[in-house]
Parts: sequence; C-alpha cells; structure tokens
Amino acid sequence: MIEFKNISKQFNKNKALDNISFKIPENAIFGLLGPNGSGKSTLMRILANLITEWDGEIKFKNKKLNSDKSYLNNFGFIIESPSFYEYLSARKNLEILCRLTGTHFRTINELLDLVNLLNRSEDKVSHFSYGMKQRLGIAQALLHDPQVLILDEPNNGLDPFGINQIADILFHLKEKGKTICVSTHSLNEVDRLCSDVAIIKNGKLLKSSSIENLHNEKRFYRLEISHLDNAVKFIKKQKSIDIIYKQKNSIIVSQNIKKNDIKIDLIKDKTNSIKSIQRESPLIQFFYA
Repeated sequence: MIEFKNISKQFNKNKALDNISFKIPENAIFGLLGPNGSGKSTLMRILANLITEWDGEIKFKNKKLNSDKSYLNNFGFIIESPSFYEYLSARKNLEILCRLTGTHFRTINELLDLVNLLNRSEDKVSHFSYGMKQRLGIAQALLHDPQVLILDEPNNGLDPFGINQIADILFHLKEKGKTICVSTHSLNEVDRLCSDVAIIKNGKLLKSSSIENLHNEKRFYRLEISHLDNAVKFIKKQKSIDIIYKQKNSIIVSQNIKKNDIKIDLIKDKTNSIKSIQRESPLIQFFYA
C-alpha cells in the first residue's frame, strides 16, 4: 500500500535517514522498530508532510506523492502526544474537529465506543489520564475514516493496562480493514502487535520482513550464566548455535532451526555455567548488529 524508495534526510551534518527503502502491505499492522534517535519519527514526519524537503520517492497505492497533498485525506496521524482543549469534554473536542474537517457528528459515538471512552464522553479532558488522552487521540485521528493510521510511539508512558487497551483497539482496526503503522523501540510490542516490520538503526534500514518469516529463520535465546569463559567454550562446540552478544552474566545466542543438533533447553544440563535459558524475539539480533 505504501512504498518508501531511497529516502534520505539530512539535518545540517546529521544524516537522519540514509537511503531507506521498504514497503508497507495493505491491512498490515506494520512496526517501524529502532532505538531512540534511529530516524523513525523523521520518516513519519515526512509522510505527514511535516518535513517537506527530503530525497527519494514515496508511493501510496502505486501513485507518487508529490506537490498534491490530497493523499493525506487517506491518513490519520498521531505524530506527537495528541493535544486537546483541556477545559472541554471529549465529545466537544471531537465535534470541533468534525466542523473543521467537514465530518458528520454521527461517527463520534462509534469512535468513543471503540476507544472505550463513551461513558466518559462528557468529562473534561483535563480529568483524563495520559492513557485516556492517547485513546482519544486515536479517535480523533479516525474521525474522517482514513485507510491508514500512523502512530508514533503510542505506548510511551503507558502502564501495562493502557498498553493492552491500545493493542485491543489496533487489532480491531485491522479486522475492519485498516492499515496501521506503529513506530516503537520495544521488541515485545512489535512481536505482539505486528504482522510486518522494518528495523532502522542510525538512519539505515537493517531489515524489512514479515514477523512470521523472522520466526521461521532462527530462534534466539538469552542464557544467564555463572562463568563466561566456560559457557562460551561449551556453546562454540554446538554446530547449530551462534553467539551474537556476550557480557559477564548473560549471552545472546541464535540457533539454526534446520541444523538443530542439540535442544537448547538441554544445554544447562551439560554445564554448570549456564543457569537459565529464556526465549527471545528474533528482532533482538538487529539491536546487537
């Protein structure tokens, strides 16, 4: 549905994005994953036309995005924390935006129900928690019924309950046929939510893939250890296992599923140096690249 081709952006001497290319499939929950400062927000701000000078090409449904910004009618954005008239109710805030965008009021109740705020619709936004404001922001971004929803770090600052509420909303929107792009630095968030992912680090694309394909390539584990040298010596003897990162008390390893010469959960029975084994997301390999 959306294609980024050779996107580059430089701020003075800092190259925020360096020749990035990937595609977002239709009806995906797409994760844009990377550590803070990797270039995720810059890419989203380009798509939202908040950054107007950049190199490369973006296509939406095979049409180039150029000086005609009508494509934005198909998008809903939350690029930063959503802002509201705090002294007005949730409903009044949405009514104001409906008037500005020519959207009918009849969508308001449906959206407030979707984000679980219908019973708080007459309350002032100043009385809302941060998580409630995030959910109201999603309702605001959906008022004009866009095909694509773009969310920049939507779970920042949320507790586990708030994160679960956002996840439920996004899964529901996917079922309704929406395409969703979520930027995040959380591996667990991408593993749980997303069907596809692009990993960015230092402005460069490391990988673009479906989550399913990543899980089918290799398995990854964190080994808690008591003696680094002994653990490394033993692991290196295993044909299917590679060490990708090590420190004093833990080692991250990958296992080639096809070779599988030893079950990873049996390793701790063969050496006293490995205390425990925990399965990790395949996305972890890119954070140690």
